[in-house]
Amino acid sequence: MNSRYLSLLLLCLTPFAFLFGQPPEDFSFRVDISSIRESGFMKLLEKKFPQAQMLMDQAGEDEDFQEFTKLTGLKIEDLESIEISASGVEKVMAAQAQGRDPKMGSEVGFVVVAKAKSKVNFDALINLMMKELEEGEGPEARKKVEATRKSKDGTTYLTVPKELMDDPSFDSDMLLSMSAQSGDKGSVLAFGIPSQVMAYHKEGKLDPAFACLNVLAKDRQVTFAVKVPPSVWTQPGMNFDQQNPLMAGLANAVKGIRELGIAISFRKETLGLEICVNCVDAQSALGLWTVAQGGLGMAQLAASQEGQAPAILNRIKTQALEKNVVVKVEVLSSDLDEFAGMAGLGEPESSESPVPEKDSDSLVGLPAPSVKAKLLDGADFDLSKHKGKVVVLDFWATWCGPCVRALPELMKATSSFPKNKVAFVAVNQGEKPKQIKKFLKQKKWESLSVALDPRSVAGKNFNVEGIPQTVIIDKEGKVRHVHVGFSPDIGSRLKKEIQALVSE
Repeated sequence: MNSRYLSLLLLCLTPFAFLFGQPPEDFSFRVDISSIRESGFMKLLEKKFPQAQMLMDQAGEDEDFQEFTKLTGLKIEDLESIEISASGVEKVMAAQAQGRDPKMGSEVGFVVVAKAKSKVNFDALINLMMKELEEGEGPEARKKVEATRKSKDGTTYLTVPKELMDDPSFDSDMLLSMSAQSGDKGSVLAFGIPSQVMAYHKEGKLDPAFACLNVLAKDRQVTFAVKVPPSVWTQPGMNFDQQNPLMAGLANAVKGIRELGIAISFRKETLGLEICVNCVDAQSALGLWTVAQGGLGMAQLAASQEGQAPAILNRIKTQALEKNVVVKVEVLSSDLDEFAGMAGLGEPESSESPVPEKDSDSLVGLPAPSVKAKLLDGADFDLSKHKGKVVVLDFWATWCGPCVRALPELMKATSSFPKNKVAFVAVNQGEKPKQIKKFLKQKKWESLSVALDPRSVAGKNFNVEGIPQTVIIDKEGKVRHVHVGFSPDIGSRLKKEIQALVSE
């Protein structure tokens, strides 16, 4: 089911969807978004690092998302909480040992629950999804999904058959449920394996049972907890250096770990961070605490000797509480300034600052790597056959917000030159032709020349680590400019650079 609007819905439900790839046994994640927004520390973060808010604003400016919000009433800023529960680590590890992906359903189970303070127009949401489904998969697929719609006790259910998930790892249908919060003041959406979605509605909540959560801060807004099966420590890659006393001690201590919990508390002026490790018994916990305390002491000593010890390092505390080992620290406003300084981050750059560029010794001045790829229209593209032209390659993807903002600027800049002097090719990273064609049709960019790079071979050859990355190649086939990211002036800068190369 390759629907952009369904993807937008799932984006609202699952901003941490990457966790589904390898969800552990008895895994739980919860974030209370509304209380984080209202916290004093969050307001402090927004003031110190306005770049983060700019990214959120850019996401909200996406035309498809704006249409989605207009029709359904579901807004990112209205989300109150997101909670995920998953299971299946033993079967995941078994599948990996066999060199295959775990099956979503029979081996891996999950449910995602999102609560919003706004009332979602469920009928509009379903109609939007069905329209997209029909365009992508045909009228029969739409009828099949529409036939599964049911309502019970104020909750609407819709089943997405596994064959429409566009992913062979799914061997179970998926169930989407939509209902009003108590008091009819908001909305609740749940998505996942049918049995787990129905279990959530029966209980009225997700109630993970983890011993580690009992000792974490009660005022936390972000909670992560996972049960750790003993077999984890026998997996390849989990070898410890037995010649190192600290590592040897750690190897013996970790064998008793049964749970891991993490809590983040956004408070008025500080950010509380806590990690709790629950062990099989108090003796294992004491051994682990001894190793942790020793490692922390060594780190503090080494940092102080180098004269680079951040203040926060000396405020980290460890405790052994029965079967639990707890590590906690309070992050202060001054720590943020120190971290920014250590990372080389100064004041936020103005909107007129240049797009970040790759190091000059990585690509610039060297012959461009070979690129041979299929174009979206089926033709062949060979970079070596474009000698005598200035060639602009833009590495991008449809899901990348900055890429989508940059493309029209790049198209405008390059279209002002004759085609026999300048060639512009957008090199898509890893997406399927059907998805790209649908995206270009929605944007009315069908004239864009797109090269397919399904395994990111060209991307790797051009050292692409972040997208968008725009590479300008001169008439002799040498790389002259590399830009990474998006800035409002990228079009005008690109035009000037191309003009200079055309005139050479």
